[in-house]
Amino acid sequence: MPYITNTLSNPELAFRFAARTGCTGAEDVFRAQFARFFQAMQYKEAAKVAGDSPQQFLRTSETIERFKQAPAAGQPPPILQYFGVLLEQGKLNRTESVELVRYVLGIGRKQLIEKWLQEEKLECSEELGDIIKPQDAMLALSVYLRANAPAKVILCFAESGQYPNIIVYSKKVGYQPDYIYLLNNILRINQAAALEFAQKLLQDESGPLADVKAVVDAFVQRNMVQEATSLLLDVLKPNRPEDADLQTLLLEINLVAAPQVADLILSKEMFSHYDRNRVATLCEKAGLGQRALEHYSDLASIKRVISQQGHMMNIDWLVNYFGTLSVEYTLGCLKDLLQARTRHGGLQYKLPVATVSG
Repeated sequence: MPYITNTLSNPELAFRFAARTGCTGAEDVFRAQFARFFQAMQYKEAAKVAGDSPQQFLRTSETIERFKQAPAAGQPPPILQYFGVLLEQGKLNRTESVELVRYVLGIGRKQLIEKWLQEEKLECSEELGDIIKPQDAMLALSVYLRANAPAKVILCFAESGQYPNIIVYSKKVGYQPDYIYLLNNILRINQAAALEFAQKLLQDESGPLADVKAVVDAFVQRNMVQEATSLLLDVLKPNRPEDADLQTLLLEINLVAAPQVADLILSKEMFSHYDRNRVATLCEKAGLGQRALEHYSDLASIKRVISQQGHMMNIDWLVNYFGTLSVEYTLGCLKDLLQARTRHGGLQYKLPVATVSG
């Protein structure tokens, strides 16, 4: 190569030889040829040299900057000539793609980006999507998808209201987003959509995709007790022992915020693994004396409920309830009941002797 260049004084031949063989010294020849064309303002020819350079060593940000700063001298902008040549040759690299997209967005030619994406002329990256997003979020989404940038893809789905796609996409690419964070964001924007999103999270065929308690808590914190109850009822249908804590949580939420709903749930006898003592205490506090008695098993608690709330209970129900207790318990409770009803206007009911005698 030095012989052809120096002895024969034929740099053009040296360049063709270097381009064909890629032998040692080729980079120096390409660099020199590029410089000659560039200094002569033969920008297309210089761009072709850069595009053909071994391992594309001339296709760098420094080369791009030289074309951006070069004088046009009556020609089309040198940077456009450079990119035009490279696009004819094939696909741009990451740096070139970013610089070209930034340039065409600046001159209002967004449609060119769509064309180049369809032709697979651009190397998609998260950075490229970030540049496009302020002007076209959906076009940016297509870039993020091609670039395999799951966090940005999910953000675009959330911002555009495509909530079901978040789950479908995440499962497809094996990505685990922070579903609770997303749910809280959706709750601030669209509560109906948030409920639908939560249902999909908890009812996925592979099992819940997020912690059930955390999902429910997101709704409870916003006083959306009805929605939280609906979610839990769906999850707890099988009445599994391992869901004991969730059964307790469901009853606890409603005993605090909606006792009538809790009373209805308990009346249906849907669950059997919850913390009975905890539920009994909450029933007593909520004024559901009969439900509290159904759950208490110690005499002290039973007598306390009867003493404080017995005057409000249905006598027929109490008669049946006493029939489930031992004679000792029944006699002790009857005394408290009589005292309670006397304080509140009298018993006004004749208890069967059989009930007292057991």
